Amino acid sequence: MAKFELPIYGADDEIIKTHMTNIVPWAIFIQAAELDEKSKDMSTLERLKSIGELLKAVFIGLTDDELLRADTGDVMNTFKQIVSGGQAIKGGSEKNA
Repeated sequence: MAKFELPIYGADDEIIKTHMTNIVPWAIFIQAAELDEKSKDMSTLERLKSIGELLKAVFIGLTDDELLRADTGDVMNTFKQIVSGGQAIKGGSEKNA
């Protein structure tokens, strides 16, 4: 089982494809941290589109159409899972300050 997974659903809520990866490249991790910080100044639509673009960078080959058929909970959980790494670093640096 991969560390990060994003199921894509068909017409009858069946999983028709699952995008998987075990890694998140450092550049994407930085992009996620920037998005998390900037999101406070973005509209909801801008945040949602940015999260989608981030996930397309994480899951190579994920298309716009597939992303539209992914479950909202799966999309948000994957984003939160990536961002939580940045929060762990932030928390660690505050303890050392």
